[in-house]
Amino acid sequence: MNKKKHLSVTAMVMIIFVAVFGFGNIANNFKASGTESTSMFVLGAIIYFLPMCLIMSEFASYAKDRTGGIYSWIDIGLGKNVAYYALWSYFVANIFYLPTLASRVPTYLSFAFTGDANIGNFSMAVMSAGSLIVALLIGIKYENGFSKISTLTGYISLIVAGIFLVGGIGTYMGFFGTPATELTVKSLMMPINTKESLGSFLSTFAWIIFAYAGSELVGTYVDKVEKPERDFSKGLLLSALLIGILYVLGVISIAAFGTPEDYSKISLVNSVISGYAFMGTAFGLGVWFVKIIGLTYTIITFVALVLWSLALSKAVFSEAPNGTFPAWMTRKTKNGVLRNALIFQTALSFLFILITTFGGKSAGDLYYKIYDMSTMAFTLPYLFLSVAYIKFRKDGHKSPFQLCKNNTLACIVGGTVVLLNIAAIVFAGYDLSIPLAEQMDVIKLYYGGLAVFLAIGAVIKMIKFKEEEAVAETTNA
Repeated sequence: MNKKKHLSVTAMVMIIFVAVFGFGNIANNFKASGTESTSMFVLGAIIYFLPMCLIMSEFASYAKDRTGGIYSWIDIGLGKNVAYYALWSYFVANIFYLPTLASRVPTYLSFAFTGDANIGNFSMAVMSAGSLIVALLIGIKYENGFSKISTLTGYISLIVAGIFLVGGIGTYMGFFGTPATELTVKSLMMPINTKESLGSFLSTFAWIIFAYAGSELVGTYVDKVEKPERDFSKGLLLSALLIGILYVLGVISIAAFGTPEDYSKISLVNSVISGYAFMGTAFGLGVWFVKIIGLTYTIITFVALVLWSLALSKAVFSEAPNGTFPAWMTRKTKNGVLRNALIFQTALSFLFILITTFGGKSAGDLYYKIYDMSTMAFTLPYLFLSVAYIKFRKDGHKSPFQLCKNNTLACIVGGTVVLLNIAAIVFAGYDLSIPLAEQMDVIKLYYGGLAVFLAIGAVIKMIKFKEEEAVAETTNA
């Protein structure tokens, strides 16, 4: 009998790093708030990301044999009904994220070949669809061994980020010339002394929380960790520290090579490579530097696409109660791969790409409106998870790993995370500094969209699909 291969702590950290850390998050927040966003990343890491990772660690070590990730954890605390709505919200948010992620692959590949984003809509659609299909085939065939590729890609991502950080920090230390943005202690802090600045603070912090989303992805790998009560928790904590520190240093480094005005002229996707382009220009490295970075980000983004596809299928379809979805969708191969669910996800993503590319302006506008409507759905699973944790501790459940031994203190931490999630839901769509009448269209789009998707989820929940015995397929995955 072959010895079971386990997921190491290092592999866990790299998987989370690839899934969570995004240079685009740094560029987007720097574009909006300048170096003041540094304090927000610090605050978000300390009072939100770290506690959330501790909560997930406690759930994972308690339910180490369950592979549904965030669904399983919410089920333990709040039951299957609430877990279903969390699962549905998670699916809605991420099914629109997959084609977006796929579209970044050809964009970065264009940088690799030409040094710029020179790619037409038709080529973008074909290559995005191709990325989805290749990701599907890799996920089906190599799901069990994909952690090795993810680990290697995590190291590549870390090295590429490190190059930028060394260049930026070195510039501020006087080793590489004059920084583009002046840096002072005051410039790192976001003021809250006026209604306008308070509104900006709350809105920025709400979107910072989105930047820390994704670590729950590793919950679907808990069955591959040899000692979850120790190694899973260690991996999540190391990831929280690593990502938090790199986000903070990333804002400082990006300021060394450009100003918020420089980045405001660049799209979010292009800003990822443009930061390195600014660095290359400052150091006289030439277009070859941009091409190398473009190639590395092509690999990183493609691996992230495979990871998100696999994790989404496992989180949504692996532990859903019988009758929630058609039996064919939850059926696994003998290697435990949810092949039909992966195909279904890919088909939906493929359809979305076709609509935005060939459906005309009206169809494209409708899709992007629906995409915006799904934004708030991403926040609900984290809110439900933090509430589930409070119920979990109040019910007296004992996990091998605990955030803290004292139940009252644990509930206070959980309550703080609940409040932060509520704040993220409220202030991601509502700006305190702008009159309510002037932002009603945005409010209707975000919160009306959330209500619509929850209503659709309620209708689907009322449908009971015929239950069939989930027999593993005999063909090789």
